[in-house]
Amino acid sequence: MTYIAHNNEMIEEKNANMKVSDKAMFFDFAVYSSLKVIQGKLFFPEFHTDRLLESAGIIGMQHKFAKQDIIEMMDKVVKANNINDAFLRVLLIGDPDTNQNAELYVFPLTGVHYYPKSAYTKGVKAITYKGERRFPTAKTKDLLLSFLAYKEAEKAGAIDALLVDNDGNIREGTRSNFFAVKEDTIITPPAGKVLEGITKKIILDLCKDRFMILEEDIPLSKIGTYDEFFVTSTLFNIIPLNKIDSTSIKQNFTYTKEIQEIFKNYYNKTILKK
Repeated sequence: MTYIAHNNEMIEEKNANMKVSDKAMFFDFAVYSSLKVIQGKLFFPEFHTDRLLESAGIIGMQHKFAKQDIIEMMDKVVKANNINDAFLRVLLIGDPDTNQNAELYVFPLTGVHYYPKSAYTKGVKAITYKGERRFPTAKTKDLLLSFLAYKEAEKAGAIDALLVDNDGNIREGTRSNFFAVKEDTIITPPAGKVLEGITKKIILDLCKDRFMILEEDIPLSKIGTYDEFFVTSTLFNIIPLNKIDSTSIKQNFTYTKEIQEIFKNYYNKTILKK
């Protein structure tokens, strides 16, 4: 039996129903976040909740849920389902008619998928896909572009599809943030053009005293001028890219491995050792 949180109440998953005529679902008037639970502990719930609420604000969704209430609902779902390692999804569905009666769901997904060690040391492949998300700074349920792009990545045996905008710049993955490295500089696409992932925000803060951080466009046509590339997400943390489309990146990923170690030490100290 699986329990989920609906608004401030715990219910059985089988009793969570939505009408096929629900305007919010039809018009994608909804925002969400997904976070990991490792060893029964939530990974950065405060950051995920902040982004959920920021996303709701970006699309003009009003609701009655406070940050601490949402975090408490996450904790209740973990405890009610005796979760050890898994993902939680938090879904905030708006009210298109009066914009007053938004609904909040928190529910568990399948267990955490672990990538082989070789992916972190030798890198993985990514492909590119033409397209821009309509609200780039909000994590909304408008996911068709990402769905189609990721399907192409799966066909190509790639970890993700990197979205390329109308100006030919790589913005982000369908489920990841994208970075380039050149000498001691980490380059990331401008914040106003992408969804700022939780892992991305943490990495940039942790690395600001070790690396120069530069926000600028990363043209697909100039990927041969950078030293390393990596992607980040809640799902897989930090993984270097050894190939983008047909362009191979032959590197030892010296910088990326250093960033991986910085991040690993941080979450071991702040999450796992609590």
